Amino acid sequence: MHFARCLLSRSSITTTPRHGIDQLWKGGYLDPYTPFSTKERLSKSGLSWPTFLLRRKSFDDLRSLYFACLKEKNLLLGERWASYQQGARVPQYGRLKKVRLTMKRILGVITRREIHQQCIQAKSILAAQEEKEKHETRLFQLKELQKDLLHKVKRMGATESLAKVGWQNDLCGIASEIEDLELKIAPLRKETLQLRTPNWRYERKYSDLPGRITWDKDYIPALRKNMRSKSKFY
Repeated sequence: MHFARCLLSRSSITTTPRHGIDQLWKGGYLDPYTPFSTKERLSKSGLSWPTFLLRRKSFDDLRSLYFACLKEKNLLLGERWASYQQGARVPQYGRLKKVRLTMKRILGVITRREIHQQCIQAKSILAAQEEKEKHETRLFQLKELQKDLLHKVKRMGATESLAKVGWQNDLCGIASEIEDLELKIAPLRKETLQLRTPNWRYERKYSDLPGRITWDKDYIPALRKNMRSKSKFY
């Protein structure tokens, strides 16, 4: 009775299925639930994606396509290793080469876009830097003139003269112009601050590009440590 109760209690337990892990073999030659005719139909592929078509895609489309190619590459690597264990020829051996070429071109398109955006940003920063230098030069000249006039007014003391009144009026105009220049320079300094501090988003270890950084190195020692002869896989 106790054993039956345990079975009943275990049968009422609901488990969540593993989502996504079956995509590593579903629809491929290693899928036991797919008919062979369907496998043959799914294994037929065309050419790899050309670069001029990838340039027309948005970043989200390229990202989705990259991860679709990544899943297909994992599926093909599993099939290749299974064929190697059985001593048989890899079915549709050219697919892996096409998938890798597509992934390489996607990374190239995204990298070129990022370089283009950085060039545009660099041009805007350079223009802001030139404008900031012009305003800062004028600000330095006004501050030097302000110090000179303050020294002259201080030397006059309590005496009243037309020159002193003119210098005081000039000081008021210089102060207002300095205030305007400070308001103009503040956003320019913030914009050109990137010239002195590196942007961590563009560093290699913080890259947000899809896939691995060393995408061209698919060597897996755990899988190939038992290989005796060197074979070329596509």
